[in-house]
Amino acid sequence: MNKQVTLQESWTSETQPNSLCSFDYEAISSPTKALMHQAARFLYFKKGKGKIMIDGQGYHLKPRTLLLITPWMITDIVSVEQTLQLMKVVFDYQFINTLLKNVIGFEKESADLLSFIQNEPIAYLDSVQAESIEYILDQIKAELGVSSTRIAHVEKPMGIMMTTSKIVELMINYRRFILSSRGEKEKMENQFNEKSILSYIYAHSSEHITLESVADVFFMSVSSLTKQISDLTGSTFNDLLNRIRVEKTSDYLIYTEISLEEIANLLGFSDASHLSKQFKERSGISPNQFRKLHRNVQSKMKQEDKQIAFLVTDYLYKNYKNEKLNATDVANLFSIGTSQMNQALVYYCEKNFDTLLHFIRINRACHLLAQTDMTILNIALEVGYNNIKTFNLNFFKFKRMNPSDFRSMIAYQEKDGTEIKYQK
Repeated sequence: MNKQVTLQESWTSETQPNSLCSFDYEAISSPTKALMHQAARFLYFKKGKGKIMIDGQGYHLKPRTLLLITPWMITDIVSVEQTLQLMKVVFDYQFINTLLKNVIGFEKESADLLSFIQNEPIAYLDSVQAESIEYILDQIKAELGVSSTRIAHVEKPMGIMMTTSKIVELMINYRRFILSSRGEKEKMENQFNEKSILSYIYAHSSEHITLESVADVFFMSVSSLTKQISDLTGSTFNDLLNRIRVEKTSDYLIYTEISLEEIANLLGFSDASHLSKQFKERSGISPNQFRKLHRNVQSKMKQEDKQIAFLVTDYLYKNYKNEKLNATDVANLFSIGTSQMNQALVYYCEKNFDTLLHFIRINRACHLLAQTDMTILNIALEVGYNNIKTFNLNFFKFKRMNPSDFRSMIAYQEKDGTEIKYQK
């Protein structure tokens, strides 16, 4: 498979981009282009016949087929024998993921469910199972309306709770029906399921990962991994990595006021110039233009949405100097649990609260070491540390050298390309 893959938007609905979920009908009469999905979706095929590729694996489509596509899966309908008619529910997977993992007393069941559905993209239902799924889908439609009609949706009381419960119900039934079709018992041994290559690259995209390091993780040769990425996405490893980083950049531009240099640091770009170049190549406009166009979206943020990660990150960049800053107080400030906040941060920043806070402080310290003659102790105090020992330990953790060596070795590059090096 060498088709070019199109990266879909992460929004669940074109008309309501911040919504948790949307419902729609779709008819497909000919093969489609390959799509890499950022938002999760249930696709229920009521009529038609065809064939679909999911992450390079072929599956037959027929009436009563239910697909569950999680973020960063690639789908490609390669043949249509009879027009495919389907019902589609697109939803915010990370919101559901976080919600399930924070249900006290059901952590293992939730983890098992999420692990299962990430590795089982398709279910073939019998008539009784199909009737059950169609009933739930009709309830979601009654709650949300049909997205493609473009009719303004009137929110019902406790609508988010109702929709969330129906998505979870779909997930549970999906798992049960697959196990039932295999004649397996509901209770399974907990098995380790390796994440897909694409999911791994997404989760570690802000780190300095290389083709070689990812190949080692999956016990593959570099050439085999190169071919697999090319077959799945039609692109090279570096191009895929930059596409993922640009997608994450979009969220930070919309939901925070963090500078381009800070976003570049956070997401693994070499600098703001590299970020801007990659972003413009893929979106057609500069990051600053994108931020201006989408500024109004920020006013629609809700604490229960995934945007909480960006709110917290923005808060840390503005308040990192406060030496008393801690996870519990910040979580309370945003009226969420510490565990929920950390899960959101880990997913979107690949760093929990403490690691992200130290990351921000140490990067600020680097600027001061290179640009000023402040003592190392005063710099430590300036960026929020109350003792030099903690500062030195975290500095070495992130920079693999002590502050004194950094000051003697590193020059700071300004935005215009000029370099500043501190001279004793």
